Amino acid sequence: MGKYDELFARVKTMAKDVDDAIFELIPEKEPKNLYDASRHYPLAGGKRVRPFVVLRATEAVGGDPEKALYPAAAVEFIHNYSLVHDDIMDMDELRRGRPTVHKLWGVNMAILAGDLLFSKAFEAIARADVSPEKKARILDVLVRTSNMLCEGQALDIEFETREEVTVEEYLRMISGKTGALFEGSAEIGAIVGTDNEEYIKALAKWGMNVGVAFQIWDDVLDLIADEEKLGKPVGSDIRKGKKTLIVSHFFDHASEEDKAEFMGVFGKYAGDAKGDALIHDEKVKEEVAKAIELLKKYGSIDYAAQYAKNLVREANEALKVLPESEARKDLELLAEFLVEREF
Repeated sequence: MGKYDELFARVKTMAKDVDDAIFELIPEKEPKNLYDASRHYPLAGGKRVRPFVVLRATEAVGGDPEKALYPAAAVEFIHNYSLVHDDIMDMDELRRGRPTVHKLWGVNMAILAGDLLFSKAFEAIARADVSPEKKARILDVLVRTSNMLCEGQALDIEFETREEVTVEEYLRMISGKTGALFEGSAEIGAIVGTDNEEYIKALAKWGMNVGVAFQIWDDVLDLIADEEKLGKPVGSDIRKGKKTLIVSHFFDHASEEDKAEFMGVFGKYAGDAKGDALIHDEKVKEEVAKAIELLKKYGSIDYAAQYAKNLVREANEALKVLPESEARKDLELLAEFLVEREF
């Protein structure tokens, strides 16, 4: 991954500037439990990819990235608020290798922490060094993004009780759940930096495509990655019964006999308190391996991988309306990395 080394270095450097804005808005203060809970995920690190997109999008259209720092923090607040609430809904106990907010502070305080992170996003926009007209437009994008996040999450919950989800339904869900925040990040960065509508639309398209591709590639990695690099057992999504583009494609093409065999494993251990331990059981590993072979039989994994790569190609094609620059190149490299990574 040598060609990405300089990109990663810039992501890390810019993350420090964004963190200054984040922790200025959520300092250590009273009520201690509320602010400690709100700071928990930001303090855990994370690459700050979405804020990086905001800053680089501003630069790619000829703007000043300093003016985009608070908007970049706003995007990260929205991202972290969604993580806090998602973890409550999924009752997950770990996030970024650390106990989740609700595990440490309880569900009630976690809900409040998520709410505080959400409100801090709008405080960050209020502090942005841009015109009132730009602030209003950025707020419109942030509201639309938040609405789409909620809609995507609601569809994801609805899909849990469905046996089959079509490709179109999956793409609609993931456009909200992961596409919207990348789209909003790129669009907000562009708004900070320019009034050129062609540039703003190009970056919004780039963001949506990259966000959807990012999630699809995650789903592919769950089935084909090296477990040590991935950091979790391969096939976790099958064990949990997670609806993905891969599974939707399989159901569109598989025989009834193969569907029945797949469903004998798919979601078999969902909600099982011992599920994470069971995935290491040899019998469970064999079951999951057979399910993965069925997905491969119909080309479903390859279909999803190629779909993600096509989205990235279209995303970077959209950026060609922008002048050539290091910032534009960084966005193109980031998109490429997201569908080449092994973890």
